[in-house]
Amino acid sequence: MSDANCWPSLPVWQTFNESVQGRLIPVQPSVAFCSGNPPNDDLCNNALTEWTNSKWRSDQVGSMQNHNWENTSCSDHLGNVICTQGSVPRLAVNATTVEHVQATVRFSSEKNLRLVIKTTGHDYLGRSTAPDSLLLWLHYMKSMTLIEQYTSCTGEDVANAIRLGAGVQWGEVYTWLSAYNLIAIGGASSTVGAIGGFLQGGGHGPLTRWKGMAADQVLEFDVVTADGQRRTVNACENKDLFWALRGGGGGSFAVVLSAVLRTFPSPSMVSALYTVSALNEDRYARFIHDFIRFIPILADVGYAGYFYMIDTSIVIALFVPNGNFTVAATTIDELMKNNTDLQFSMNSTRLFPSFYDYFALIMAPSNPTGGNVLLGSRLIPEKIVRDQPDRVAEAFFQARGHNKTQSILIGHLVAGGQIAKISINNSVNPAWRTALLHMVNVQGWDEDTTVSDQNMIASRLRVQVEILQTVAGDAQSSCYLNEADPNEPNWEQKFFGTRTNYDRLASIKKDLDPNGLFICRNCVGSDEWSADLNCPKRSSANRVNVAMFLFFLVKFFYRF
Repeated sequence: MSDANCWPSLPVWQTFNESVQGRLIPVQPSVAFCSGNPPNDDLCNNALTEWTNSKWRSDQVGSMQNHNWENTSCSDHLGNVICTQGSVPRLAVNATTVEHVQATVRFSSEKNLRLVIKTTGHDYLGRSTAPDSLLLWLHYMKSMTLIEQYTSCTGEDVANAIRLGAGVQWGEVYTWLSAYNLIAIGGASSTVGAIGGFLQGGGHGPLTRWKGMAADQVLEFDVVTADGQRRTVNACENKDLFWALRGGGGGSFAVVLSAVLRTFPSPSMVSALYTVSALNEDRYARFIHDFIRFIPILADVGYAGYFYMIDTSIVIALFVPNGNFTVAATTIDELMKNNTDLQFSMNSTRLFPSFYDYFALIMAPSNPTGGNVLLGSRLIPEKIVRDQPDRVAEAFFQARGHNKTQSILIGHLVAGGQIAKISINNSVNPAWRTALLHMVNVQGWDEDTTVSDQNMIASRLRVQVEILQTVAGDAQSSCYLNEADPNEPNWEQKFFGTRTNYDRLASIKKDLDPNGLFICRNCVGSDEWSADLNCPKRSSANRVNVAMFLFFLVKFFYRF
């Protein structure tokens, strides 16, 4: 770096490593083992085999779920090339205790380091990684505790609350709670961290129409703030921070060590799965119009779920928690029986005794990662879906994905219902309270795609999002901040709903973290950050003390 004082010397790192009980480790990109002279063939082959395995990726300190956010020169397609560090942090603290977290926060603040926080790397905005940074890795803070009778600070008695540690993933939570016939309101992916960016960004999932957003279920947080202090955060203590952490986005306000959440008796699940194809675009368009007109009817019966639109096909995966099987099956049959001329490669309606049975069989196996992906999204108001279904259908038809461009339009029927009815004061984007659908355009590309073509892909995604915006409230439209376009114009309003909401979050951020220790892309307060004020936050692949890095690399692998 231009200022040598920006990166600590080797003796300083050694002293810090002792303070965290030797938990300081080197960080490498996903397939760095495949470079070198010679490469480590066993580790390389394992990395290539597990490339799209989200569980494997979440277990790798330097791996992101989507490879483009590693921003390195090596991949599973490019063979044995020199692997640059890219956007992957140089060093990480594999934190397993509160003291490890506090020491890392204080050290980063004292040494003016760029600090990033990661649990699993499920992030579509690049917030879990940064070049020339120190990573606070919370992945192995795996505690899960059932509190049979929990009394909140306001005196509310809550049966079967749970306290989850920072590294717990939703698949682990669902499996654990199934033994008690309980469920928490979590995500659709088993490897997503339960209380990190998912929860702190609001958190939608298969059961959110049934019981509200994930952030609506929080009773208390245990956190470390930018001054290194451990704090209890709830409706009585640190109330502003409690409001901000429930929807204001991860990586911005504090390091969350654990959270106390509500649970519910597990519902049964009526499942409806269809794969429908049309022979031409005109017939496909007519079915999409029929389907969108029918969505309010499905919602009124209690259906939630997902649909995937590409070319002239649509995959529909819907379900009703605690639904009446006869009513649910008869309702969706009304839609399908009017379209019997279409091709149905899947047509299944069945009853599952519990959410976990449904999740384990239907949702958990479908979790591919490892590719290059950009997302763009909009929340579609329920009033527009109900009052103007043909406009909505035409927009979805125009914004659908195409095989030839590696794109897909994903519909999430996860809003409305209890999300709209619940009365709770938190920082969740208020557009969630009036939405019915969350629509996401997913855009992928190959590893050998040129930078110029990648820029064209990003521009094409903006066009698709602008089509969705026409039925999302136009200039006042919003999106889900965890599944949004990193190039979103006016992201402060789009991610957080209103400028008033964002300004309150920014004020809380400034009070808690005046020096901007917790900075991440498109996060609260990051619009005020200037790279010139903090030299470690400049990106450069060549300016870190290489001798120091290799020293830790050798020490790390010598332990195994």
